Amino acid sequence: MKIRLPRFNHAGFSLIELLVVIGLIGVLMAFLLPALEKARESALKIKCASNIRQVGISLVLYANESHGNYPRTTYVPDAPLTEGTNPAAVDPFKAGGVMPNDVTAALFLLIRTQDVLPQIFISPYNDVNVFGVDQATNIRSRSNFTDYTKNLGYSYANPYPDKAAVAAGYALNGQISPRFVLAADLNPGLLDDNTKNHEDDGQNVLYADGHVEWQRDALCGMNKDNIYRTRGGAVSGSPGDAMDTILLPVQK
Repeated sequence: MKIRLPRFNHAGFSLIELLVVIGLIGVLMAFLLPALEKARESALKIKCASNIRQVGISLVLYANESHGNYPRTTYVPDAPLTEGTNPAAVDPFKAGGVMPNDVTAALFLLIRTQDVLPQIFISPYNDVNVFGVDQATNIRSRSNFTDYTKNLGYSYANPYPDKAAVAAGYALNGQISPRFVLAADLNPGLLDDNTKNHEDDGQNVLYADGHVEWQRDALCGMNKDNIYRTRGGAVSGSPGDAMDTILLPVQK
């Protein structure tokens, strides 16, 4: 006797059905990818703001220990500004230390004196600027970043004013206005008005009262001062007066 097995109809997907499914997936991806990118950018902005807020706390602690003055190394009025000099110097203030008026060495003092980790000076937004943590083994006995163009993603208010700025009332200390800008994402120089850290979208800005704001453009200093330009419009140099912020260093 023959046994008849049941027959099953194994119908597959038609080409049209497959194309419809692929189309639906494409539509979903078109909606999801911008949302994911927006969430990623938001997370990077928050991380960046956290970094610069820690810089602000360290600046205040330093000032409290230094008669209200924010960090700077050897200062020679009207001498040229310098950047990234003599990283291996044991003492930035003695002979053989960093050159006078070194803006990057001024920020590096926070690592030396406030037990600040080098990581907080790194911008987390690496699409344009690829920063790396300074890996020097004896970093707290050094005087500057190994390579500030790779180890420093933020700029600081110039602590080395010329004599004219001092005469006009500029002094980087605890007496400045709460709305004075102390630091922000890296000065883009002539590349653009906004920092490159966030693809020209804006910058995190640290004010003297300690709070951090996301600003869409660089005209966010006192009286709409451009924080990346001197009063005269230069991308580097001395501030013009007590309300003039010029953040340094400039992106290389």
